[in-house]
Amino acid sequence: MHKALYRAYRPQNFEDVVGQEHIVRTLKNQIENNNVGHAYLFSGTRGTGKTSTAKIFARAVNCENSINQEPCNECEVCKDILHDNIMDVVEIDAASNNSVDDIRELRENVKYSPTKSKYKVYIIDEVHMLSQGAFNALLKTLEEPPSYVIFILATTEPHKIPATILSRCQRFDFKRVTVKDMTLRMQKICKEENIEVEDKALNLIARNSQGALRDALSILEQCISFGDNKIEYKDVVELLGTVNVEQLFELAQCIIDQDTKKSLQILNEFVIWGKDIRNLINDSIDHFRNLMVCKVSTDLDEIISLPEEIIQQLKLQANGVEVNDLIRILNILSLTQDGMKSSSNPRILAEVTVMKIAQPMFDESKEALIKRIENLEKTIESGNIKINTKSNSNNENIIEPEESNVAEVEYEQVKSEDVKLIEASWDKIRKVIKDDKQVPLSVLLGDIDSFNVYENVLYLIYAEGYGFAKKKLNEENTIVYIEKMIRETINRSFSIRVILESEVNNISLEIKDNKMDKGEEILRSTVSEEILEIKDREEEKQD
Repeated sequence: MHKALYRAYRPQNFEDVVGQEHIVRTLKNQIENNNVGHAYLFSGTRGTGKTSTAKIFARAVNCENSINQEPCNECEVCKDILHDNIMDVVEIDAASNNSVDDIRELRENVKYSPTKSKYKVYIIDEVHMLSQGAFNALLKTLEEPPSYVIFILATTEPHKIPATILSRCQRFDFKRVTVKDMTLRMQKICKEENIEVEDKALNLIARNSQGALRDALSILEQCISFGDNKIEYKDVVELLGTVNVEQLFELAQCIIDQDTKKSLQILNEFVIWGKDIRNLINDSIDHFRNLMVCKVSTDLDEIISLPEEIIQQLKLQANGVEVNDLIRILNILSLTQDGMKSSSNPRILAEVTVMKIAQPMFDESKEALIKRIENLEKTIESGNIKINTKSNSNNENIIEPEESNVAEVEYEQVKSEDVKLIEASWDKIRKVIKDDKQVPLSVLLGDIDSFNVYENVLYLIYAEGYGFAKKKLNEENTIVYIEKMIRETINRSFSIRVILESEVNNISLEIKDNKMDKGEEILRSTVSEEILEIKDREEEKQD
């Protein structure tokens, strides 16, 4: 009869337990010093060796020919325990034996001395599944057990166990098995099974097992069947539905290069192949996380569990991207990962995400704004822009790029879209102010005749005869308050000026007389003051 790999290669002694050296050392020292406890709690995620270690410990404390505190697995007691032919080692599944009656039966059996061995060992798996009454029934036995009884409680959820139980146990936390340790274990198994395997295939299996060696061996067995005793990287990718590492590097490079079209094409190909879009998001998070680690650390052995050739590729790709960009991308991907859990259309969510991370203009985060400013600075520093002072039909001055691939920057004398936004939102803004218990102010703002916007200044224009309203609103605290309410209501910042209709022409003349060269205005808004001061000094020297 066929035996699953994880059963066939279950650890038979402490030396075989993978990745739990801190626990193995403590248990062996207790056996050597004859200092064995009466109750243990083994906690940790699935597949990390809790039950296997408990069974090894049960044999080690009872072995007749123990060598270096390891069970010999050859004596009568060891063989009986291995084949479940002894009443002195009892394994109980608390998921299906969780009632008070089950624990009472256990308490009755505890009274009887062991038949063959030195200790009676009770291994209670998934102990957190016991009912409250069952825990209460177990408590008395744990508190004052006979000298020949050892309890080993195993659980994946220690937080569900009452504090009264926890305080009576020695707790051992089993760590997730590292990718390196799992890979070495699978290499050893493949060698014994005469399986030809690629190292990067084992690495991919290990990374997809989330620290559970049992899961890794289950995937390995599936891959052996698929590849007819030969395991290749592409076969593992096919079986797991994960993203090929070459695809990940290609997608990441398109995102770094802000090539939205190519990024969406790669995403579409992934969908056409019938792969789970969630895997693409998860693997992309891992990839950009690895790029970020490469940017900030040189000692990568323990931080990135990947083959050396892939780490070298990561280092090379990381040279072309800033940490700020990586933080922005990871923030967006993490939000998408959460959104995927409840999304009815993961593909659209993934496409929007790819557009956001490939084009900072679609993202309003602080990191995206920094990226957009960097792009503009590079355009200006390159000198590939020229100022076209002729006016088009809309009286707009345009700064045109010399080359088609340079970003276009427009200057609008009157931002009519902003005026429309204010007009559409004004009642809402007034209501927010009214709800903030500023009723008189809300009333005054209702008498405004019209609006205008120029260079991010919002003009509140009153008809003649509203001088009192103008004077009241022009108080500094009131202006600051109105600007704050507008910003919080419509997420748009304006400077406020309150004027009468008769002053509109004066304001227009003021703007006309003081208007500076638009190219210099944009430069001064984007380039640091130090650079402009140097520029001015150079011009003075030439004069």
